[in-house]
Amino acid sequence: MEVHVGRILTLYAAFLGLFLILWACFYAALPALRHAGRLVARPIARASVRWVRIGRLTNWVRTYVPIAIIIIVGGLVTVWAGDEFIDLAELVHVKSTKLQDVDVIAHAWSISKRTAAETNFFVVMTYIGSPVGMAVIAVAAAIALALTRRWRWILYLAVTAGGGSLLNMELKRYFARARPDVAEMLRRATGYSFPSGHAMGSTVVLLALSYLAFRTATHWRWKAACLALAWTLITAISLSRVYLGVHWISDVAAGVTAGALWVGVTTLAYETLRRIRLLRGARVSGS
Repeated sequence: MEVHVGRILTLYAAFLGLFLILWACFYAALPALRHAGRLVARPIARASVRWVRIGRLTNWVRTYVPIAIIIIVGGLVTVWAGDEFIDLAELVHVKSTKLQDVDVIAHAWSISKRTAAETNFFVVMTYIGSPVGMAVIAVAAAIALALTRRWRWILYLAVTAGGGSLLNMELKRYFARARPDVAEMLRRATGYSFPSGHAMGSTVVLLALSYLAFRTATHWRWKAACLALAWTLITAISLSRVYLGVHWISDVAAGVTAGALWVGVTTLAYETLRRIRLLRGARVSGS
């Protein structure tokens, strides 16, 4: 009994450790971003003092560059996620022996490491990442947003979560990949395997909520904490599907990348429209 409790505590300690590491990494990114911003801003500020035209350019930069940065960075992240998913999808489609070897090795290793403590931990994670679990979290967030009259955020969350669910079903139907052997599953799972619904669904909902939390939080430490918690949960939920024997490891990798791709698309579209709307509002009020 003591060994069982000790292993459970070790797993949750590892979960907390991953969260703290990610939190530190995200938190450390702010000084780097600020430093880069200062390096760009200093020469522009000096030039704007000397030349009126450069001063006008500075005003234009302050107005439009944030939108351009959002489009560029969001586009790069979206392209990266899309490229990773396409690479995995192609390997699955051609039934790559190398990918199958990786899947089989990871599957066999996870089965060999099963204990009661690990099973309890990963069952909790898989329940959190289930469609019901993610729906409860999303609805609770929507209610909180409704109380603060954040109607556009509710629409963003609904489109992102609902669209992600539909996309996952279409991808599963298209690839029609079989799951691992039913006899080796610790939890019954039906339907197609690629990409993992738990991995993709949790990535979509948690990243969308982390974006909204990022917008709400006033201090960078809390913004970084929201991002770290989201990615820690996504990692644990994804690994739980491999541990329980209901998905190949390539399924969960594809689910995470497809989910990140979809959130990148919807968030990029929403943020761009928001910035344009604010810019138009500023012009109307200034005229």
